[in-house]
Amino acid sequence: MQELQEPEQGLWTFHQPLSVMGAEIGTRMTVVRLQSGELLVHSPIRLTTDLRRRIDELGAVRHVIAPNRDHYLFVRDFKQAYPDAILHAASGVAEQLPDIRFDVVLQHPQTVDAWNDTVTQAYFRSSRKLQELVLFHTKTKTLISADLAFNIQGSDGLLSQVMLRLNDSYKSFGPSRVCRSHIRERAMARADVDAILALGAQRMVMAHGELLLSGATDALRRGYAWLR
Repeated sequence: MQELQEPEQGLWTFHQPLSVMGAEIGTRMTVVRLQSGELLVHSPIRLTTDLRRRIDELGAVRHVIAPNRDHYLFVRDFKQAYPDAILHAASGVAEQLPDIRFDVVLQHPQTVDAWNDTVTQAYFRSSRKLQELVLFHTKTKTLISADLAFNIQGSDGLLSQVMLRLNDSYKSFGPSRVCRSHIRERAMARADVDAILALGAQRMVMAHGELLLSGATDALRRGYAWLR
């Protein structure tokens, strides 16, 4: 699976297998080098020995972000490995990990000054309690997300394919059926999508599926046309 490995741009993605209820959806983490030279980690994945070695070769981890209530499982790994890193959680995440102390709990429209010279923050709120923190890497016009959209174009095994089709997330681009079901306040969600579209992303990183290396804004607009 193609990944972004762009040291000159200060942007890397890392993918791992992940099965949920019989469906292989995979999961992806993004690492951004800030202007300070320190690293920001969005949507952490399992910190294997090899992955930690690769990260440490890139620089010092300073910020770790759990971007929504479904992408927090491996925060504990990063807290243990990088005790001086600042842990950031989107709204609702901290309750999922009561034994972990998050340094910052972010809610719309909060921003973090330490990132602003490299990434722009945006939020997707499906309800007042369910929020996803999305980043826009301004240098490369890359949108960095978790579950804002799925882009799974292939999967091994009949069971996995059936489960993905039932979730409207196989060979398609856009929010899954489960993600759509969480949208309780459509006007708020539409406003957030419009704000994300206004960033003008050319590429898009998502946790599940293939990277979108061109046409990201148009694809996202089509993927959320049903919300109009």
